[in-house]
Amino acid sequence: MLRDFLLLIIVAGGFLYGLKLMGMLDRFIGQQHTEKKREEEKTKEYAVIFGSREEPELKQWFESAGFEVLFIDEIQMQKEWKDVRYVVALGESDVDNLSLCSLFRKTCPKTEFYSICNERAVRKLYRQAGAISFFSREDLMQRMELITLGHEAGAA
Repeated sequence: MLRDFLLLIIVAGGFLYGLKLMGMLDRFIGQQHTEKKREEEKTKEYAVIFGSREEPELKQWFESAGFEVLFIDEIQMQKEWKDVRYVVALGESDVDNLSLCSLFRKTCPKTEFYSICNERAVRKLYRQAGAISFFSREDLMQRMELITLGHEAGAA
């Protein structure tokens, strides 16, 4: 009788311990899943293209490189644009292009800036803003194609 009672206690204890271990394992797997989900959300990077018209070629290049492309036609910033990797300013006004570069430089420090320089006299301002400037749209498009294809060393 005592032996049966002790065996019952051992089996019940093993059962309860197994349940506790399974609960701990479930919590661990759940935490790993939520951390993985957060990482996926964090890795979403944006490419912002500023200009008066959409550039389907640029959009296609950035999307094939894994970036979400945002076209804007006025200087603005939104909270969800935390991970902007590239800003391409194609505006016809140097003031607008420089303002956009300055805004993004202050809010997103890891952003790379590329811009059209409409007046050669203000090229120094683009350097101070941290932007790589081009005098022609074709030169800028060639550079962006190289960068989005993953040939950053060739683009430099």
